[in-house]
Amino acid sequence: MAFTHGMNVEDVRRLGSTLQAKAEEIRTILNQIDSQLNATTWVGPDAEQFKGQWWPEHKASLSSVAERINGFGQSALNNASEQESVSGH
Repeated sequence: MAFTHGMNVEDVRRLGSTLQAKAEEIRTILNQIDSQLNATTWVGPDAEQFKGQWWPEHKASLSSVAERINGFGQSALNNASEQESVSGH
């Protein structure tokens, strides 16, 4: 991958850290929803559909998004480190 000479390593590193922090926030929200859902007394067909189908499907999707965001953050951090190595800073 070719690097742009105008890359601001600190900006890219900050972006990578922000992306990873936001991915962690998504994971935290998912855990909070799980906890609240497990503590909620809710029965009946709607509850069964929500708990058995709707939430698991959406939780899986959101978990996947969190992993991707975390990966994008890691890529940014890796690019910043590689640019530092190449430029000798």
